[in-house]
Amino acid sequence: MSMPSMSPTGPAEPGFIHTDDGVKLFYRDWGRGKPVVFLSSWSLNSDSWAYQMLALAEHGHRCVAYDRRGHGRSSDPGTGFDFDRLADDLATLLDTLDLHGVTLLGHSMSCGEIVRYLSRHGSGRVSRTMLVGTVTQMLARTDDNPDGISPPPFSRPSARNV
Repeated sequence: MSMPSMSPTGPAEPGFIHTDDGVKLFYRDWGRGKPVVFLSSWSLNSDSWAYQMLALAEHGHRCVAYDRRGHGRSSDPGTGFDFDRLADDLATLLDTLDLHGVTLLGHSMSCGEIVRYLSRHGSGRVSRTMLVGTVTQMLARTDDNPDGISPPPFSRPSARNV
């Protein structure tokens, strides 16, 4: 396995990047080639992607995964767990490592981070996304969610239906 790749302006401390609000984020960076950035679901860390990262790194990809704030080896500021801040953390990672043509691969809640990243920071560094086991914000049809399901199949039965 090759050593982590760094851009000329890469992190001052290999294996960690620092956000603008002082959070230290741990990341792993394996292989060389087109970059794939892995984002874990809530409560998991970058370790959850080790098998996929190893296989892709051995097949010519640069694989990067990081521990989101408050997870794994990253610092826990106790704040900043909203999608805007999490998307900004992803932007810091991509900028610091100077990644381009990235495939963003997210699982569960991190799919929302990817979507927020794209809406906040654009797609200039991203070539594609893969969203696995996505979490929807709301399934029920409402005035502000006209494409939702009505009535939701998981809705609570009324007294008439029992």
